[in-house]
Amino acid sequence: MSEKKERPRKFDNFFEEYEDCDVRVVLHNEKIVNGRIVESRKYWMKVKTDSNTYYYINKAWVVYIQPLKVKK
Repeated sequence: MSEKKERPRKFDNFFEEYEDCDVRVVLHNEKIVNGRIVESRKYWMKVKTDSNTYYYINKAWVVYIQPLKVKK
């Protein structure tokens, strides 16, 4: 019998790259949300702003996410 090699785990999104980082989320309608992505699901992300307001954003509306501070 041949042994199967385990493939590296693929992620659904890049949340692990920008968790605990301040980001700018630019939406399709040109609105900008600055804050921290605290949770990410398959279709939704939860963004907490500096004023402790939470936004639940559908990922289909996101044009891009820009990190404001680079992780070291």
